[in-house]
Amino acid sequence: MTSRTPGNEESRALLKVLTAHFHALVSARSDATVLKQYSALLRFLKSGKADFLVGHFHAESASPPSQGLLTLSDEKLRNASLDDIEKAVSDEATGRKDLECIAIQRFSVPRGSMRRFSNKRMLVDKLRTLINNERAHVTISTVARGQPEGT
Repeated sequence: MTSRTPGNEESRALLKVLTAHFHALVSARSDATVLKQYSALLRFLKSGKADFLVGHFHAESASPPSQGLLTLSDEKLRNASLDDIEKAVSDEATGRKDLECIAIQRFSVPRGSMRRFSNKRMLVDKLRTLINNERAHVTISTVARGQPEGT
C-alpha cells in the first residue's frame, strides 16, 4: 500500500466505511459543499498526520472511575447531608448518571421512572423538589418532637 493510511485496524476499518459513505453521497448527488468538506476530511485522515483512533478504545477502558457520587455506596449516599446532595444537584458538572444515582439511591425513585425526565433540567428540578420535601419532613418532625431544628 503506497498511501499513508493510518496503521491500526480500527482506523483502517473506519476509513473504509467513511470512504464508502462518501461514494454513496457522491452517487446521491449530495450538496457540493458537503462533498468538498467530506473529501478534505478523508484526505486528512488518510494522510496519517493524526492517529485519530490510536489508543482511544484502550484508554477508555483503562481510565480510573470518575471521582463522583457514583463512587459512594448506597449507605453513604443515603446518609449524606441534604446540603451536600443539593450542591451536587446544582453543580452543572454533575452528569445525568450521577443525578439518576442520587434519585434512585437517596430518594428511592424507581429506576424505570427515569425515562419520565426527558432532559437533565427536568431531573434536576425533580431532585430539588425531593430535597425540599425531605427538608420539610425534617422540620416537621423536629418541631413535633420539640427539639431544636438541624439538618
